[in-house]
Amino acid sequence: MSTARLLPDLLVVQTGTAARDLVAKHGDYPTWFEEALGAKLRLLRAHEGERLTELPAQTKGIIVSGSPLSLTAPEPWMDELGDRLLRLGAAGVPILGVCFGHQLLGRASGSSVVRNPKGREIGTVRVQLTPDGRRDPLFSWSKNGEIAVQQTHVDVVDRVPEGAKLLASNEACATQAFRLSETVAAVQFHPEITPEIMRDLIGTRADAIRAEGGDPVRLRREVRDSGSTKILRSFADLARHS
Repeated sequence: MSTARLLPDLLVVQTGTAARDLVAKHGDYPTWFEEALGAKLRLLRAHEGERLTELPAQTKGIIVSGSPLSLTAPEPWMDELGDRLLRLGAAGVPILGVCFGHQLLGRASGSSVVRNPKGREIGTVRVQLTPDGRRDPLFSWSKNGEIAVQQTHVDVVDRVPEGAKLLASNEACATQAFRLSETVAAVQFHPEITPEIMRDLIGTRADAIRAEGGDPVRLRREVRDSGSTKILRSFADLARHS
């Protein structure tokens, strides 16, 4: 039986478009999730005005993508989408926010999204799982309290939303992952990004990284396979059994 047939029907809510050079070589954000999961996924382009009103039939879960847009200057559709996602989660739909999606869910739950006072975080980095994180089904594959992930962001959720469980943290960003409820969780990092995409992504940010005092050559050299695509597999398992 193929991997695709084992996966539940998942919807990717796209919240932006990757840099042109990345899209030309690797496809856009939804393609990255499809390749990470080995399956064709449903798609809703929220950044192009498509609204998440009723879920397509048979949809078992929702993944909210990253974006070059910023929730430090939110547009009306962003707040509408965040509220809708929380309502769907409360109704029992499994939801996973990734990067911008993580920040969207954090803002919808009462936290603020701010520029990271510690600066840009990009490349393959390590995050520490909290006790709740070690017990969380998204990270059940982890053998210890620390995992490697692919990361690219300049904004952060300033604090864990009230009532949420902090799942992961590191020195660069205290709120790396949280769970709002049994059905709704979010990660600041990118389980869908491969080492190849990350190296090219660092290349598209090279001038900015240098201007900030960073070394894009070193960052590219240190990129490695993180194995964090397992987070998406774990989410798919949760959606299958929801």
